[in-house]
Amino acid sequence: MPRSPGARSGPPRALLLDHGGVLIRSVKRPERMPAFADRVLALAGGLTGLDRERVLHDIRAGRAAYGDWKNGNARRAAPREVTHRELWAEFIAADWPEAARAAVTAEATALCRGLVLAEGDKAHDPAVIQVLRLCREHGIRTGIVSNTLVGALNREMAAAGGIAPYLGVQVYSDETGHRKPGPHLLLLAARALGTDPADCWYVGDNYDRDVVCGIRAGVGRTVLMRPEARLDPAARPQPDTVVHDGEGLLELLRSALTRPDTADRGDHA
Repeated sequence: MPRSPGARSGPPRALLLDHGGVLIRSVKRPERMPAFADRVLALAGGLTGLDRERVLHDIRAGRAAYGDWKNGNARRAAPREVTHRELWAEFIAADWPEAARAAVTAEATALCRGLVLAEGDKAHDPAVIQVLRLCREHGIRTGIVSNTLVGALNREMAAAGGIAPYLGVQVYSDETGHRKPGPHLLLLAARALGTDPADCWYVGDNYDRDVVCGIRAGVGRTVLMRPEARLDPAARPQPDTVVHDGEGLLELLRSALTRPDTADRGDHA
């Protein structure tokens, strides 16, 4: 696969960020899942032959199957996103009684929202918030580009956390129907910000989704945010730059703001 054009040492005109693993830090809350299963069971009705254990098992199995589906689709040139209704009707409730399957399919968007909220807690990385502020100070446009099950929750979180004013665009897979590593989401974000992809940096936390997506879209620099222990020297393609956390990204941007816009490659921060 061709790599992106020579990574620029100077600052980008636009900085595009993944959501989970970059802007957001998550803590899993498995203890909340039984209560969510009870909610689903109540919605499905009491005469369907389902019980909490079956519902909880199928939610977990469906989520795992969706994860496998996502991993497999990461090899495709232009993967699509599943709809909320597909997740519930095909991945979770495929073998439920017809009435129960219809009930969760009809309420699929609300259930996806509840599922994401039940699965864990999320918080913005303070260092990445500093990155957004630094971008504003220097006239660098910013946006989010993310594969996600419920983009509306991310928008609400950005608004509640006070970072929405820093973001020129938010592009989510469930709202567009497209998934990374297809280039559609990044190209859409660049157009929305009025920038050429070659003038953008894209920061993500996965080799096969984010680095590949950045290269396919032709961004000026692909940045992988990943702890050193999780780096894979054998992965292909490799990013232009590696940072280990939000502090590393902040330092990378500060450094770029002090340098002329010349081509380089292979930075680590």
